[in-house]
Amino acid sequence: MQAQLRRHRPPSAHPAKVLRLNKLVLDIDNFILRNDGKSFPVTPVECRLLETFMQNPDRILTKREIYKQVWNHENFDANNLSVFISRIRNILEPPGSTAHYLHSVRGIGYRFSGDGQ
Repeated sequence: MQAQLRRHRPPSAHPAKVLRLNKLVLDIDNFILRNDGKSFPVTPVECRLLETFMQNPDRILTKREIYKQVWNHENFDANNLSVFISRIRNILEPPGSTAHYLHSVRGIGYRFSGDGQ
């Protein structure tokens, strides 16, 4: 009986939260990043990082800004951030390739290129 009710329940009243930026599509509700038609599962922290970058394309974000938006506090751990940046780069870029999306800005933070250039 419960299975039948689930199958016939109307879809959720709120649409899925999705961000689009050129070939990138981030499904925030389901923690999935689509890049050029391929789907990649992401963790909640990776999702919040990608959301922050995709909402600020081509803008340099300081490490402190990123940490405050993603972890919601002022004191940041640069090593923790670098680990997650590395994981996102592995999703967006093939290993050994030149960075197209996520660029390090030495001594400041990162810039996310919205067009993958």
